[in-house]
Amino acid sequence: MQLPSKRCPDRPTPSFHPLIVALALLFFPVQAQAAPFWSFTQDKPPIQAAAPEAVVLRTEIQGLANDLFRHLADADPENGDLGKGVLVCTFVELKKLTRTSSLGRYVAEQLMNELQQHHYEVVEIRKSQAILLQEKRGEFGLSRNPAEVNQMPAAGAMLTGTYTASKDSIVINARIIDNRSAKLLSAATVIIPRNKLAEQLLADTASVRLEKPEPLYMKKLEL
Repeated sequence: MQLPSKRCPDRPTPSFHPLIVALALLFFPVQAQAAPFWSFTQDKPPIQAAAPEAVVLRTEIQGLANDLFRHLADADPENGDLGKGVLVCTFVELKKLTRTSSLGRYVAEQLMNELQQHHYEVVEIRKSQAILLQEKRGEFGLSRNPAEVNQMPAAGAMLTGTYTASKDSIVINARIIDNRSAKLLSAATVIIPRNKLAEQLLADTASVRLEKPEPLYMKKLEL
C-alpha cells in the first residue's frame, strides 16, 4: 500500500539587510572574473620583429625584376625577346652616367640572379680569360680590367638603368635594350627608402676615369 507523501511546507526565502550585504562584501570581497578587455598589468603580445633592411631591399629588387619580365612583348626565355642572351651593366646615377656606387653594383648583381632564376641566358661580361691565383688571397675569375676580359661578349640584349637619390628615398629605373637596334624592350621603376643600408651603399660613390682628350691645335690658313 502506497503511503501518502508528506509535503514539506515552503520555506521562506531568507532576506538580508542591505547593510549586512555591504559589510560582507567589504570584509570578504568576491574575486572578479577576467575582464574581456586588455589589462595593463598583463604581458603585452610579442611585437613582430621588422625584416632586416637587406631583406627588404632584395624583395624590392625582385619586384623590379618581375615588372621587367611582365612588360616584355615575348617573355619566352628560349625564343622570346631575350632568347639571344642578356648582359647586365652597373646602374649609374641619373645626373651623371659615368658615376656609380655599391648601390648601382648591387642592383645589377641582384637582377643578374633574378634573370638566371627565371631561366634567361645571362652573359657574364666580367669573366676573366684566365684565373688569377694569389697566395693567401684566393682564386679570382672576375675582373674589370679591359685587358683581362673578353671585349666582344655576344648577347642580344642589355639590362641597365639609373638611380636618383632624394632626401628620403631612391628611385631606381631599369630597362632592357636590344643591342642591335637600341630598341627599348622593357622598363620598370621601383622606389626604395633611403635608410641606413642605402646610405652605406651610396657612400663609396666613384666616377669613371676618362682620359682627357689631346689638345687640338688649329692653324690659320693663309690664303
